[in-house]
Amino acid sequence: MMLSRAAARPAARLRAATITAPAALRPRILPAVWARGMAKDNKPQSPRFSKPHNTPAQKPSQPPPSSAASAPKPAPESPKQPAERASEPATPQEPAEEPTPDLSKLPDLTQGIPSTLEYETAGATDRSVLAAIEEEEAAKAGAGGGRAKGELPASAYVSSTERRRQKLAMWAFAVAGLSAVVGVGYLGRDWDEEELSKNPEVPNGWSVGLWWKRAMARMGDTVTYYQEPAFEKLLPDPDPSFERPYTLCISLEDMLVHSEWSREHGWRVAKRPGVDYFLHYLSQYYEIVLFTTVPFATGEPLVRKLDPYRFIMWPLFREATKYKDGEIIKVCD
Repeated sequence: MMLSRAAARPAARLRAATITAPAALRPRILPAVWARGMAKDNKPQSPRFSKPHNTPAQKPSQPPPSSAASAPKPAPESPKQPAERASEPATPQEPAEEPTPDLSKLPDLTQGIPSTLEYETAGATDRSVLAAIEEEEAAKAGAGGGRAKGELPASAYVSSTERRRQKLAMWAFAVAGLSAVVGVGYLGRDWDEEELSKNPEVPNGWSVGLWWKRAMARMGDTVTYYQEPAFEKLLPDPDPSFERPYTLCISLEDMLVHSEWSREHGWRVAKRPGVDYFLHYLSQYYEIVLFTTVPFATGEPLVRKLDPYRFIMWPLFREATKYKDGEIIKVCD
């Protein structure tokens, strides 16, 4: 009953479409409606209308050998046209096998990075060859107007941060140059009376040469302040009440004390054995003067601990030395 209704539906639809359509369109509508109805009839049926599969017990018996011979042979297929061959899906081809690398030629990195001396001596890093290649590339770039076609100028590859840094550097150089000019102009001003008495060979004047000489003389005086001793007279005149017949000049480092540095303790200073008795005994016969190249800020606390009773009468530190030809010299007049 259900199958008869399903078969009657396409016919009823075809009849209704042909009746309601105009006479001129009926020949066109009829095949289209007929094809649509046939397509609906050819849809796969639901499982409840399909025939049950044959169980192993209900398998049909094998046909006799004569049935295979009586069956009609299939007709030979006609050669396909090129268009039909192109429409057919291409069969997937097997991927080509990748060549396996020869691991015996790879360097053995378990014993460290191998040497590249053989590669360099073979001419791969020859400067003449590389220079020729660079010249050839430069010639090609020059023939094309400075850069290759489609290549951006060099300024396009500079970041905004780099541009800002370059601009700041230019401003710094400009300020430094202006400061140098102003400094030379200030140092080359005319002498006052005291400076003129110290530098009589360079008179006052407005010429460029005199201006430059005065600037260099003032610069030399500033540098000499750090090279010469802080005091013109290092030792005062001896006091008659404490006068000794002789003056003994001793050093601090590697004579009275020894200093060493280690990672665990840093700098450590140790007294030499017998230093207290040495100073106490010699102070009876000599005027002891300590002359060292250690700065005052470093040496003065050491001397205070080393000589609490002031057997050393005159300690002199680096401020009393002279700097000449890159060396610190102790000068005693």
